[in-house]
Amino acid sequence: MKIEQYILLMIILIGFISMPLVIPTIKTTQPYSVFNTKDEGCSNFLILMHREGNVKPLIYPYKDTDLKENSVLFIIGPDVDFTKDEGELLKNYVSSGNTLVIADNFNRGNSILKYMNISERFSNKPLYDIIEPIALYNGGYILLKNPTTIKDISNTNGHIIISSSASSNIINYPKPNNEKSYPLMVEKDYGNGKIILISDPNIFTNQLFNTNKKFLKTYFNYSNQHSIVYFDEYHHSDVNPQNIATIVVNSNNITPKFLSYLSIIVLIIVVILESDKLQTILINRIHNIIIDIANMVGNNKLFKYLTEENNNINDIKFYNLDDIAKKYNMDKSTLYKILSKLK
Repeated sequence: MKIEQYILLMIILIGFISMPLVIPTIKTTQPYSVFNTKDEGCSNFLILMHREGNVKPLIYPYKDTDLKENSVLFIIGPDVDFTKDEGELLKNYVSSGNTLVIADNFNRGNSILKYMNISERFSNKPLYDIIEPIALYNGGYILLKNPTTIKDISNTNGHIIISSSASSNIINYPKPNNEKSYPLMVEKDYGNGKIILISDPNIFTNQLFNTNKKFLKTYFNYSNQHSIVYFDEYHHSDVNPQNIATIVVNSNNITPKFLSYLSIIVLIIVVILESDKLQTILINRIHNIIIDIANMVGNNKLFKYLTEENNNINDIKFYNLDDIAKKYNMDKSTLYKILSKLK
């Protein structure tokens, strides 16, 4: 194998080893993103939904063809405004029999409600509760972090799923005669489908996931109802394509130390592949050395040395071995060692 082939082998190995490092990975600290593994992210909820069925994050503007029938779409804490065209798309999506979940508190959730002609709104006013951060539902409670409330549901077909305690108030802390229960999660029919409004997206976050997991797993159990679960990531400013620079390549593992270890591995592979050839070259080299010695000192003297057991290399005078040592680029002691091994 030529030196060029060794270099090519090393390049190929580096390519295979570093290949996983160049696969794009979405790295974001965007609150409520399913790609965010920190406390404010929703990666654990994504994993939970993945165990229940198929999931698909949407990081590009979606069209009718992107949203399949018999599915559910989660929009959690959007901080990018929706457009009228998106409102029309989602109206048709839900009306045809699908489910839309909108979880928001102080961001852009109301923009989609306006374009879908839904009367309910997120009040965008902070909720204060004496027993905060606990919210009650039929069968238990969940933890909240920074909730608002849902307003204007009295004249609609909205059904309250979760509410605050009776000792709550908005804008200011509860006081006697100035407190009541407020709706925090509402479910309503929309055409043949369903819309679910949640006034605190934090219930999905990793920080509160362990406490809220039971409710999330039970209420959002879509394994037998929906073929796919979508997550809207396009309306997260740090994830959508206009900030695609957040897709990074991590190549920090290719260090000089790593390359030195890789070189040793390549050397071992080469030695294994070339062992037979090296052995043949070495044998031929020794054979040529012996022939030169025999020609120089005489075949009889060399034969006598090799066949008589009591002869010692120091007792037999080999003349002019310096020329042979110089020819093969070795010292005279190395030639003596070769002869000793042959004896």
